[in-house]
Amino acid sequence: MGFLLGAYGKLMAGKRVRQLQARMMSVQSQLRRATRDIENMERSLNQQEKNLKYMNQSWMSNMMLGMSGGLQSSIFGALQKQFGNNLPMNGNSIDYSQLTSEQASYMSSITQQMTTQFQYQQQAMQSALMQQNSMIENNFETYKELQLQPLKDLEEDLQLEKDSLESQIQLAQQDYEACKEMEKAGSKNLAPQYTGQG
Repeated sequence: MGFLLGAYGKLMAGKRVRQLQARMMSVQSQLRRATRDIENMERSLNQQEKNLKYMNQSWMSNMMLGMSGGLQSSIFGALQKQFGNNLPMNGNSIDYSQLTSEQASYMSSITQQMTTQFQYQQQAMQSALMQQNSMIENNFETYKELQLQPLKDLEEDLQLEKDSLESQIQLAQQDYEACKEMEKAGSKNLAPQYTGQG
């Protein structure tokens, strides 16, 4: 009886080990895919965030460049408004070396005022850029959590299943070895006993 129980148990335990190992291969494959998907999505979202910040920085740089050119035009316009056609010109630009002391003094004063105003605007724009970048970071952090959480949950579930399968495989292999020993012990009892009497 021990032989039959051992043989049947060994057969069933062996089948169980193979089923669990097949499931383990499938789970490991899904786990690798989930981990890869998480990494790819994180990379993609980080690139999108970086691109958005770069666009903001480019916009800011262009605005600063425009304001810088505007500053020169504003100074020129203020001098023309104040002195009209009395400004010494060299083609389309003012000949600064020929300015009278009154014109030079006025130009110095207006340049200082407009430069201060330009610097104030520059600081306000830098502050706005920092706020926008901070807002982008916060929004992307929330977006990343929403996008990545389902994948992270799947990865965690698959990891738990993998750990469980490892334990089940180990137990099934122990059952297989125990049934093998039972079959071996039972086969000794099946062997005919010769007494030598005939």
